[in-house]
Amino acid sequence: MSGLRERIENFNRAYEIFTDAVQVYKSDKSAVLMQMALIQSFEICFELAWNILKDYLSVKAVEVFTPKDTIKSAFNAQIIMNGQIWIDMANDRNLSSYEYNMEKVNLMLEKIGNEYANELTDFNEKIKDFDE
Repeated sequence: MSGLRERIENFNRAYEIFTDAVQVYKSDKSAVLMQMALIQSFEICFELAWNILKDYLSVKAVEVFTPKDTIKSAFNAQIIMNGQIWIDMANDRNLSSYEYNMEKVNLMLEKIGNEYANELTDFNEKIKDFDE
């Protein structure tokens, strides 16, 4: 199995957990354990997503190394349509492990549960078309 295909399968499994975490978070936003689960599942999904983009671009002979370079190249190649949301996801992914201000964490959780969840849902559909 190729690296891209394996990464997509890993993303699909992580995405299922992420969508479950989104649903439970939306039903009880005050549950601290669900907040933590949502953030952690987002981090895993985002890491797999940008690496899928990196692998896919590599198949198309585009070499990228960092998440933001990958996002910019994927946007320029029209693989993803919402480049700014992806940059925001990368920024929030980087901050998620180091943010302790609960007001900022709550804002991040809202973005993860809504905007980022929608974008990752679109991405989940898009990668079904990725052939090597």
